[in-house]
Amino acid sequence: MAEESNQTSDNNLGRYFDSSHTIFDEIVSSNLPPGATSAPAPAPAPSMLTSVTTELLPASDLFKQNDLFNNERSIESSAVDYHRDAWIPCDKTRKILRTIAASGNNNHDRENLTMPGLTLQNDMTDPIKDATIHYLGIDEIIHRNISTASDVTQDERGLRNLIQSECYRAAVNLTGRLLAIYGQGYGKINYPSKHTPHSLQLWYTRLALLSKLRQVDVLKAESQPFGNLDKPDMYFIYYPELYGTRHGSMASFAFRLLLAELPNYWGDSKEAIDNLYKLLATIDQILRNLNDGLAEEGGHAKFSDNERNDSIRLWTGRKSRVLISIVNCSLSIKNFSLAIDVLEDLCLMPSWTAEQLEILKSSCGRVYLFLGDVTAAEKIFAGIKEARDVASGNGKSPTMRELIDRGLMAVAQNSFQDAYNCFKIASASDPSNVMLINNMAVCLLYSGQLKSAVQLLETAVMRNPIKSLQETVLLNISTLFELHTTHCKQSKLQLLRQMNRYKGDATDISCLKLA
Repeated sequence: MAEESNQTSDNNLGRYFDSSHTIFDEIVSSNLPPGATSAPAPAPAPSMLTSVTTELLPASDLFKQNDLFNNERSIESSAVDYHRDAWIPCDKTRKILRTIAASGNNNHDRENLTMPGLTLQNDMTDPIKDATIHYLGIDEIIHRNISTASDVTQDERGLRNLIQSECYRAAVNLTGRLLAIYGQGYGKINYPSKHTPHSLQLWYTRLALLSKLRQVDVLKAESQPFGNLDKPDMYFIYYPELYGTRHGSMASFAFRLLLAELPNYWGDSKEAIDNLYKLLATIDQILRNLNDGLAEEGGHAKFSDNERNDSIRLWTGRKSRVLISIVNCSLSIKNFSLAIDVLEDLCLMPSWTAEQLEILKSSCGRVYLFLGDVTAAEKIFAGIKEARDVASGNGKSPTMRELIDRGLMAVAQNSFQDAYNCFKIASASDPSNVMLINNMAVCLLYSGQLKSAVQLLETAVMRNPIKSLQETVLLNISTLFELHTTHCKQSKLQLLRQMNRYKGDATDISCLKLA
């Protein structure tokens, strides 16, 4: 029966639709302190008429993280360093740290050191610029106006500017220059060097960018030296001459979460899930210690009840993020049962607002759609609507989330016109929402209106190229061009012209299918 359910999921049209928006703004928010960022969502896979992805939406985009955790940033930034940096080291590391605290001697064997370095000797190039020169000629480059690593200040401010303008390759290049200052540049893997919160934040940013760009080989090689961030030199107390008796981890929780998730990028989702459950076990122990009146690491607590409550809130939020990462990894290997179990556990946690709980339940319904269980999904969506009606009164207009859920339900039932109507109504309240326009175009295609689908996406790109020139949309519209006419190359080259003028260096040019 399970095999039959999976086959049903593969045969439906869910893989062509997107029901969330890719969010990669955690590391560019200017008001975040070091270590307070959350791990970015992995890059979405191409989504139309390909075998690359079989999910209803990119697994990592199941949750709109900014909606579900809209108050976590304030909790992170207001937390005292002691609580934010807390972590429980393994027994071996704990013993070494105690020795250092007692003697001040941090000269230890190489096996106890974290020794990262760059594997890229040269800067990453701009694929859009290269494609523009190849297909359109050198003269077209005068219209390209994006920053490189040399065009910005050589510091975190320059790095933020590059990320905000979606020049992720240039940002990777800049992280390489900045890490070289720490003796962690090209060829420095397995060479000892000192670490600081700043150098580790640079590494977190670099690896997050590489994951976004799907540079798997580089990502795997450069992340390997960090392990699980539990060697002694990852803790403040390893450097008493710099940090005195300060306790805690120099590596942010976001870095730990990202490293745990990374195997998912090179196809080892099981290892990623195992890593995440190890993180979860440590967080559960921290919460038990706090509830027992102890400090996070299990020692004597030196803080007030209010501080303790703030720390419990902080670590409960972090636990939720790990659970959501487990859901996303389980979806990538079609372990829908685990995804649903974890989502149901999340729904039982007491700290959610009504809106957050609705997001979680809606996501659970969408997982049932992945599974092909339309009846279970319909029951969940009906329960959400009933709860909303009770809270706000009957007769209220449906929310955008409810309209999207209805549209996805209609897709699962092959009712593409009904789905189109739902997405269109939702789009009326947010005309620039690219996900809705994309889904409307797919519905038009499967309703036999290919020309209208092409026109809809072309209009969206012309109206708002900066927002609409996303890889999923570009792949979809390129595929529609091929279905519409055998003379589609010029239409694709026009998209390339738009990308040359309006996009940074992050887009994978293969989405235009020009080869």
